[in-house]
Amino acid sequence: MKKLLLMFFFIGHIVMADELPDLGSYTDNIITAVEEDKISKQILYEVNQSSSVIHDVEIEDYLATLGNSLLVKTSIANRHIEFFILNDSTINAFAMLGGVVGVHTGLFLAANSESELAGVLAHEISHITQKHLPRIIASQQRDSYKTALGMALAILVSRSNPQLAGGAMQAVSASAVQNTLDFTRGHEQEADREGIKLLDRAGFDVRGPINFFRTMQNASQFSDGAAPAFLRTHPITSDRISDIEDRIKEYPYKQRVDSDNFYYVKGKLRAFLEEKTSIINLLKENIKNKTFINESGEHFALAYAYYRNNQINEAGQELDFLIKSKPNNPMLINLEATLLIKKGSLQEATDLYLKGLLMFPTYRAFVYGLADHYISVKYNSMAIDLLQKYLLLYPKDPNLYELMAKAYANLGKILLQHENLAEAFYYRYNLREAISLMDLAVRSRDGNFYEKSRVEARLKELQREEMLFKKSLN
Repeated sequence: MKKLLLMFFFIGHIVMADELPDLGSYTDNIITAVEEDKISKQILYEVNQSSSVIHDVEIEDYLATLGNSLLVKTSIANRHIEFFILNDSTINAFAMLGGVVGVHTGLFLAANSESELAGVLAHEISHITQKHLPRIIASQQRDSYKTALGMALAILVSRSNPQLAGGAMQAVSASAVQNTLDFTRGHEQEADREGIKLLDRAGFDVRGPINFFRTMQNASQFSDGAAPAFLRTHPITSDRISDIEDRIKEYPYKQRVDSDNFYYVKGKLRAFLEEKTSIINLLKENIKNKTFINESGEHFALAYAYYRNNQINEAGQELDFLIKSKPNNPMLINLEATLLIKKGSLQEATDLYLKGLLMFPTYRAFVYGLADHYISVKYNSMAIDLLQKYLLLYPKDPNLYELMAKAYANLGKILLQHENLAEAFYYRYNLREAISLMDLAVRSRDGNFYEKSRVEARLKELQREEMLFKKSLN
């Protein structure tokens, strides 16, 4: 088991900078729950460290909400799945060991409907529920353990980044790798079938996957013969398409209206990922010629593009167009508050955040924005009160702890600053840095008896966790 753990840790370190590997899911016969948890934390550490991962709370929460809606009535309905989005223009997505699912920005932007995007997520979730990676490893037990892991490595790397597959395949025979690759095509078909069930249960259009495949095929026509990454890592054969088409005939037609936030998130990504001037010109031209899939999404993208280019008045005009029809959408409220802060209308922004929290009390973007604003104007006690309230709701949110640390730093409370920074690092899966900062909290000269006792107990807890982790690798 030690070799298996180290292999997955090694993959994370060498591949994360570009594209993460598809690690499938788990089975208790191969990997215990404890071992899976350790692998999951290492993967999420890499995710949090990577500059290629999009760290935007609205985008993160949208993806998590969409993904979690698909987990209803599955074998892992009560299990936490982590979703993240990788800044990569290729059209791809992947599931990883430990219940982690990644989506490339290219795939998100290529999806023409929410059911298409949900279809991809349902497919990746199905790789987890069907325990595909451990089944591959288990099927190779007739070979040496080293050879089996070498095959798994070749498959994993090739699914996420086909260009890296060659080096990994040198570790095993070509015929063995080919046999295993053939086996994974069966997994793809199984994930298709299970994914359709997830889509239907969650109320999405089960024709989303077929529509997405057509999008992929159209994309390949304009890329000098190179298929999109999703087609290379999730091979689409005629048999597979026929199987999906036969399956969806069993389901009645279900018309589903896409959420506004689907188009708003796409718009936000476009505004921040493209070159500032060119995206403004493109969006203006699209609106003028009515060449868009969703008009509101286009105006929302243009508003953020203007904001990014410091054209605040123009951004406000685009926002006004949207508010007329959707005044209470949380993403519009957040954009309005952001523009008010940029213009220096701080009290108006504060009032808007508070109004937003009354309507959407769990919307984290409002909490972040309001707390950050309080801290910037030295209302540190108000920030702390707000953050403590929401830490009861989101006790594992590292951003809340980081904001708390800033507020305590402004008040000169060193023990509490270091304690909260330590928790921020802990929930970003950086245990070593969390221990260092908690040790600084223990050594701080301020703090009352209760606070000192608390940080001393927490330090021992973190050190014990580190010791158990190291012991598991021996």
